[in-house]
Amino acid sequence: MKKINLFITVLLLSFLNSCNNQLDSDFLTVKTAIDNQNRAYEDFYNNKQVQKLAELHTINAIVMPPNSKMVKGREEIMKMLNNEVQLGEQDIKFETLELTVANDLAYETGLYNLNVKPKKGEPFNDKGKYIVIWKKDSDGQWLMEIDIWNSDLPVKKN
Repeated sequence: MKKINLFITVLLLSFLNSCNNQLDSDFLTVKTAIDNQNRAYEDFYNNKQVQKLAELHTINAIVMPPNSKMVKGREEIMKMLNNEVQLGEQDIKFETLELTVANDLAYETGLYNLNVKPKKGEPFNDKGKYIVIWKKDSDGQWLMEIDIWNSDLPVKKN
């Protein structure tokens, strides 16, 4: 009887371990895909390729920039991003702090860092935090569904 219990225990532990390995593998696949999307975002942003930037969002994505109204839809997001890069925002870099995946959705929290070189005025560095909700589309690509961020810089007083 002890041998049967031992056999069942070993079998159960092996099964649980294989399930855990599958979950780890799935998570790493999603993490790699989202990391790649973040590197693409950095590249497109820093090279002012706003159409490609917008394509990293779902068609009906929502973006919530600081001190501004919510932006809905890929076309409006493209206009907003164009305004940002035209204002001299560049050298953006993301650092993921946490990524949680549930089926075809993932949420990411992280930090950003970028330089702003306005046409008039002194250049400055902006650092802040963000949350992105990612959605896996029908082609298996992870796209930004909701994006919100805010700066660590103090609000300028008039």
